[in-house]
Order: sequence, then C-alpha cells, then structure tokens
Amino acid sequence: MIFELWLAFGGLHLVLTIYLSATFGKYRSLRNSEKPKLSIIIAAHNEEENLKKLIPAIDNQEYPDFEIIVALDRTTDDSKSYLASRKNIKVLEINKVPADWNAKKYALAEAIKQASGEWLVFTDADGYPSSKKWLSTMSQQIDADTQIVLGVSPYESGASSLSKYINFEAFMTAYLYIGRALLGNPYMGVGRNMMINRLFFNRMGRYESIKGIRGGDDDLFIQQHANRFNTRVALDRQALIWTYPKKSWKAYFLQKLRHLSVGANYKNRDLMFLTLIHTTHFGFFLLLFLNTSQLFFWPMLLFYLFIKLVSYRFAASKIGTHINYMLLPLVDMLYAVLTPVIALWSKLVKDIPWKN
Repeated sequence: MIFELWLAFGGLHLVLTIYLSATFGKYRSLRNSEKPKLSIIIAAHNEEENLKKLIPAIDNQEYPDFEIIVALDRTTDDSKSYLASRKNIKVLEINKVPADWNAKKYALAEAIKQASGEWLVFTDADGYPSSKKWLSTMSQQIDADTQIVLGVSPYESGASSLSKYINFEAFMTAYLYIGRALLGNPYMGVGRNMMINRLFFNRMGRYESIKGIRGGDDDLFIQQHANRFNTRVALDRQALIWTYPKKSWKAYFLQKLRHLSVGANYKNRDLMFLTLIHTTHFGFFLLLFLNTSQLFFWPMLLFYLFIKLVSYRFAASKIGTHINYMLLPLVDMLYAVLTPVIALWSKLVKDIPWKN
C-alpha cells in the first residue's frame, strides 16, 4: 500500500512539474516601443542603507520618463536626509497608521496618491535592478489589453546554507506563479517587481477591500483583479529585481509566515492548486524514506531528481535566473518539508507585523 501511495504522489508531482515547466516554452516577449510615464512606488521603514543602493540604480535607468515616490513609514533613521539630497524624488513621511490599515498598504496607498505616471511600478527598498534596462524591459510587455505586468525578484546567492535555500525557494515561488500566469491563471505577484496601470488600479478600488489584512499588497490585488487577458509576465535577465536574503533563519521564518498567512484569502482554485503541489511534494519524500530498505529507493530517487533537474533548468533559463543544481537534492527536500510546515504555522500566529 505504501509503495502504491508513493507512486501516486511521486507520479502526480512529476506530471505537474513537467506540465508547469513546459508552459515556459509558450512565453513570447512583446517589444512594445511606447514609453509611458512610470511612477516608481517604494514603501520604506528604516531602510537608509538599502535606499542608498537602490535610488542611484533607479536614477541610472535608461528610460525617458519616470518619477520616484518614497513613503517613509515611521522611520527613525536618516532616510529622509538622504532622500532630500537626491533630485526628482517625492518623499512622504508617515508617522501614524490608521487602526484599520495594514502599515505597508497604507504607506503604498499614500505614495500612489502622489503618482502622475500612467503606470505604477512597485519595488522594495531592499532590492536593486539587474540592469539599466529594467524599466524599459518591463514596459515592453504592455499592449492594448495589458493592465498588469508581473516581474521576477530572485535573491542574491551567498555562502551560507540559509542564503542558498532562500535562493531556491524564491525560484520556486516564481516558477509557480509565473507558470500559472502563462497558463492563463495568474494568482500572485511579488511587490518587489510589478507594474499596474494607475487608472486600472484606482478603478478596481485600490487597497480598500484588503487594507486591514496583514501583507498581500501584491498577491491579493492580483487575486482579485488579474486574469488571462489583462496580465502579462516579463521574463528577461534585464527585468529582474535582485534582493538580499535574510541573515537568520528566524528572520526568514517571520518573513515566510507573513507571506504564507495571506494564502487563506486566495481563491479556492488557487488553494487547491498549491495544496496539490505541496502535498504531493511532501508525500513523495515522506513515503520514499519509509521505503529506504527497498531496492527501488535509489533508482527512483535518481529518476525523480533527473526530471526535476531538467524541468527546473528549462524554467530557470526562461526566467533569467540560476539555481545551484548540485544542491538540488537537499534544497528540494527541504522545500518540500518547510513550505507546508510554515503554511500550517502561519494559521496559528495572530500578528505578524510588516516592520516593527
């Protein structure tokens, strides 16, 4: 019975993996030459050092018309002084957050009120563009029907085991939401790299329906308003926003708790998809290691890893990222275990702040 269950879990998971990876072959980049004015929206809380890296990188973008708007959420560092020394930046100081608002959403909403661009470009202070063509590459994906453009934000690879795992986990996040978007079912984006038409954003009610929910400024808006017709993705090395991984497992767990806690507000079809992916992934390893004494253990594990390697390599080449394939057996197993554990944990935690 255990063997049959293992075959069912493993087989279904590999079929889903192959199916998702194959969708990346459908991607065709648009080459729209129009350059609408962009408003880059950043919410920051005590991010002075990160802003000193991000703002010059944005200023150096090879794009003709954009503005930068930074909302400083209850900052106690010298972010304001630094931004005052820069040109063409609108700075908002937020000293108090209304009780019925999530802090980050409120900061973003206040920044958006000052925007004059046709498109809102969302990014975070703790990241930086992969090239001077970030804005132009993202804007190339706009056509007459497009209202949302989803980008990718990988993590820098470091020497620590945590950094290597976070890098893989970020790839898996992009692999799932980009794959689903290419299938015509966009369900989330990342606030570090995303564009939304400003008039569309306002017409859809902005954050009003989700303003009190912790997190979800990016994925919950996509949940409510993205579809196969109005959403495109930008897959190109020049369109990435790199970000810095957390330096401790505790900080990482808190970040993931915040991200995964939002999942309770997803549509049923998306919850079913994610549950199926993660349940079959976890079940494969659990049942496999219950059969370590069986002759088929190593051949089956090697076959599984070979399929994963080919599938992930193809998807990563389309996304424009790189994963450490030598570490694939370890990080894939760790991801299979940690993701459902943190997701269940997130349902028990009452309050996970954006910033303290």
